Amino acid sequence: MEKDVVHFSDFNYAYAILNDTLNIRIKVRNSIYDSIIIYYKNLYDHGPNISSKAMVKILDDGYHSLYEAAIQVKEKHFKYYFELQKKSGIINYTADGFVENPVASNYFYFPFINDDEIISPPKWAEGEIIYQVLIDRFFDGDPSNNPQNCKPTDMLPDRETYYGGDFKGIIKKLDYIKSLGTKIIYLSPLFLSPTYHKYDVKDYYKIEDIYGGEEGLIELVQAAHDKDIKIILDCVFNHCSVENELFQDVIKNGKNSKYKDWFFIENFPVNVEKCNYDTFAGLVPTMPKFNTSNQEVIKYLTDVAVYWTKKLNIDGWRLDVSDEVACRFWREFNRRLKEINPEILIIGEVWNHATKWMQGDQFDTITNYKYRKWLIDFVSETIDSTIFWKQLSRNKMLYKTPTFNYLVNLVGSHDTIRFNTLLNNDKLHYLALALILTMDGIPLIYYGDEVGLEGGDDPDNRRAFRWEDTSKEELKQIQAIGQLRANSCTLKKGSIIPLCIDPQIIAFQRKYKNETLLVIANFSDQIKTINIKINEIVYGQGHIINGVIKVNPYTLIVGK
Repeated sequence: MEKDVVHFSDFNYAYAILNDTLNIRIKVRNSIYDSIIIYYKNLYDHGPNISSKAMVKILDDGYHSLYEAAIQVKEKHFKYYFELQKKSGIINYTADGFVENPVASNYFYFPFINDDEIISPPKWAEGEIIYQVLIDRFFDGDPSNNPQNCKPTDMLPDRETYYGGDFKGIIKKLDYIKSLGTKIIYLSPLFLSPTYHKYDVKDYYKIEDIYGGEEGLIELVQAAHDKDIKIILDCVFNHCSVENELFQDVIKNGKNSKYKDWFFIENFPVNVEKCNYDTFAGLVPTMPKFNTSNQEVIKYLTDVAVYWTKKLNIDGWRLDVSDEVACRFWREFNRRLKEINPEILIIGEVWNHATKWMQGDQFDTITNYKYRKWLIDFVSETIDSTIFWKQLSRNKMLYKTPTFNYLVNLVGSHDTIRFNTLLNNDKLHYLALALILTMDGIPLIYYGDEVGLEGGDDPDNRRAFRWEDTSKEELKQIQAIGQLRANSCTLKKGSIIPLCIDPQIIAFQRKYKNETLLVIANFSDQIKTINIKINEIVYGQGHIINGVIKVNPYTLIVGK
């Protein structure tokens, strides 16, 4: 019976949200228990009185339900147990398992809330829209700094292609970016590098001149801030370029190099052709992998982040290949940057489960590629809407509730096939993009997705932006819903309640304070009749007849 109940007095099951308040969770097998009550008190209170609170079911993955309650003890010391109610009677669940008559020695303990344990992602970023820009591919604002042999923007890219995009180009297009409801611009790597993508850094203290150099980047950050747009940089600390002076020293001096332990060298001398050292993915000789458990490496690279955070006054970092970097490194990275700016946003690139990095001392959030996976399966009709919601719930069970509105949901990035190409259906592409702009989390728009830019595998998914496509009617729709989100606390900060009303429809409510919004996205090619009460439609096209909503094919509506 105990295998049907899961609770630990730490990690995602017991965590601080205020200096005297814990969020307590318990996961149980479905259809076993009718309700759950938590009993709690001060750890050092030995009297007979005890507080109680009904727990609320917040997630259901089809097999398990996750219940949660916030409990408050002004002394900050906690002990507690659970009363699980079912038709056949009541049972008590404690740190010692099921106990008929719990006593204090059976209770779960949370000894004390320390200030640094309180989960507190940056308030300004909650639910805001990110726009991801590959600098070279966006807009050429200053042809004088272009590298040689730039391609025209209507030509397809290869692995050597430059188009001339730069910081000036982004500055000139800030109003366009803001028109999408964007609060955050996430810039591709911009340190000196021998490649177009810059994910192999040659010099961490040199900004690429072909983008406009340090002066141009400072100008971009200031221009964005003037328009209330934040800037985050892409840091590549898992590996560097084989041309980086640190690795070149190892090649030159071998065992005598003071940097030999900064990398994973199999034997000496280092031979690039034989690649007798570890690299990015173990596949790319030109990208030697740092030993990020090495304290000297930790200091060097965190010094880089501290230097540029102060110098540029940036607002956050996206961490490349973050799940292969030592947790010790990220804890130091987090500590040093939060000392500079407690509200700095730290986003880890993680493609799968990310629980261990999301305990508050490493990342504020992660790239939620699991969302993309289940959205693709739904849109391609591999699963229906019920399974879609269950899979999202299963994924969200891995994370603390205050981070739900921070998970970075995306339909595409520089590492994926363009969503429009993958679906081969414009209508489904734009509907999916509209959907992420109404759901919980931080929506990420990969440059060009809003105009239906196509592209296959890397490097084809990194084509130049087609500015001639900005007259598209579909773009106006994305801009409208982006602005709706930008001006709606409910869409940015509200809870989400799934509604399983049709296998081909994603429907849900967003609730925040006294406002409730209803979102219905019809992914079928048929008009759908929905019997849900609604007073008015605030976005999209639909018909309300006697309280019944008729939703057109491939249409999303937001109503009150």
